[in-house]
Amino acid sequence: MANLRQLFKSQTTKPALIKEIIEKEIRKINLIRSFMLSGLSVPIALVLSFTYAQVPQTNIIQIIDWKRQILTLNITVAVVMTILFAVTLYAYYRPALKKMQMILPHVVLIVLALWGTTCSIYDQAVTSSIIAFLVICVVCSLSLLVHPVRLFCYLTVIYIYFGVGISKTQYHNTFLMSNLSLGLITMIVCLGLATIQWRSSITRFKQRRQIKSQKKELEQNYKALLNTSEELKQVNEMKDRFFSILAHDLRGPISSTLALTELLEEGMFEQDETERKRMYKLLQTSLFTTGKLLENVLLWSRSQTGNIAFKPVKINVYEAVEANINLLKIMAAQKDITIINQTDQVLDISGDMDMINTIFRNLISNAIKFTPNFGKIEIISGYCDDAGGAQQVMISVKDYGVGMNVRALQNLFRADSKTASPGTNNEMGTGLGLVLCKEFVQKHAGDILVESQESFGSTFTIKLPVQRAVFT
Repeated sequence: MANLRQLFKSQTTKPALIKEIIEKEIRKINLIRSFMLSGLSVPIALVLSFTYAQVPQTNIIQIIDWKRQILTLNITVAVVMTILFAVTLYAYYRPALKKMQMILPHVVLIVLALWGTTCSIYDQAVTSSIIAFLVICVVCSLSLLVHPVRLFCYLTVIYIYFGVGISKTQYHNTFLMSNLSLGLITMIVCLGLATIQWRSSITRFKQRRQIKSQKKELEQNYKALLNTSEELKQVNEMKDRFFSILAHDLRGPISSTLALTELLEEGMFEQDETERKRMYKLLQTSLFTTGKLLENVLLWSRSQTGNIAFKPVKINVYEAVEANINLLKIMAAQKDITIINQTDQVLDISGDMDMINTIFRNLISNAIKFTPNFGKIEIISGYCDDAGGAQQVMISVKDYGVGMNVRALQNLFRADSKTASPGTNNEMGTGLGLVLCKEFVQKHAGDILVESQESFGSTFTIKLPVQRAVFT
């Protein structure tokens, strides 16, 4: 008895997982089995009614009463089970009816138990058989998953009903005691089998959930691994492409520098002042390109490793643009290009000074590169709205140079794509300037856009959210 109480006690403790299993898996299984039991009970009850109706007529009062009671019982059960079948079917397709879904299996169990028990009670008037009681008890115990404590209560009530019933219909004491003993043994066996089934079902559902959880986790890990593998592949491709760009872009200006220095060392242009100045100019351009490439490479590598700290300060847009124009005025003067600074002189933004200067310097130098001699570049500022209607600060660098085709636009901001092309005077590009611009603009929670058409020039526009701007 102590072990039995311990068993019931362990079963009554319902952790969150077991409670969830009862409310989901067990409820669904019981509802389906109740649907099947109630559906099967209807034809069985009707067949039994038809069979008992064929019993020959007799004048024995006991048999007449027994036949009438059995027929009435089976017809009543057929009607009740038809109703339960329809209600169970309705509840199955109505997930919101959780309370009804939990109750219906217990109602079906009780009706079946009462049906078999009452049949056995009535049968005692003409026979000592309690087969109906035994069959129904086994069917109810093994077909439906009922908590052992609750099933114990059900079986106790049913056994009391069974004992009281057959004591009034079975007048042979030997048969009575035999049936009571057999009924008690059947109850104990059914309770034990139902308890084993309950525990094994809970364990099985736990294992299924654990397997499902592990499978989901494995799928997520597999997806993460695939994503990581793809990212590593992209990083390796970017790295390979980056070194290819770096080697290509460095080889040109360094080779030109070496060739020019060799020519100057040999004194080939000592007598021709004009040619010597032109060689110096070419040497200066080559060194400038090499220096710019190395500067962008350094910034890009620091950006990729997260070694660039974002330190926002108050920056006057006009003054920042003007400072970078002054740095590049020699480059612009070599092509007689006019740079017009039309930005708002009272517009201040909050940004990292080094990053903002890098953005302006790269955009302006690119505009110079692709603008023909005696051309012009315009830098303007203004305001616009984003897709959500929020106001933004807008700064644009517009040139009237060679422009770009669709393919060049698609690969413009990718470090793994060779997008740099010679300028109007065959100036070499670095391939990383616009990549840096995009990354630095994104660090300011902004965006960079480009509009371009071949032979009509390009316009690069950076947009910053209004909360990063300070108006005076």
